[in-house]
Amino acid sequence: MAVFVILHSVWRWAVLLAAIGALYGLIRAGRGIALSPLLERSIRFYPVILDIQVALGILLWLAQRLGGLPLTSVQVIHPVWGLLAAGAAHAAAAFREREPPIRARGMLIAYGLSLILILIALASVGAFPFGRR
Repeated sequence: MAVFVILHSVWRWAVLLAAIGALYGLIRAGRGIALSPLLERSIRFYPVILDIQVALGILLWLAQRLGGLPLTSVQVIHPVWGLLAAGAAHAAAAFREREPPIRARGMLIAYGLSLILILIALASVGAFPFGRR
């Protein structure tokens, strides 16, 4: 179980970096500025990186249940915020085939909501940037 805790804790940094890169890329795209390949990849793969984090979280949650640990309120609300964040990130797919300004704006809103939900999920467990974990 400790392996899942470490992986879930470390992978959050990849999620945060991908989210920031994707948001920055979408802001630039909305202004008509050409994107670097790194920013294009951040936009494309942010939901996938978040899905990996959610999958690690589900595995951790299941390992805790199988280990017989009691269920706390944090272990209920944190996964809900994470699933909502993943849903918001995937909602951006509805804008992929739109015209560039609408595409960038719609995806920016969806990814921005996703990042806000991630920060709420982090705050629910006292993790960075809100605490010591």
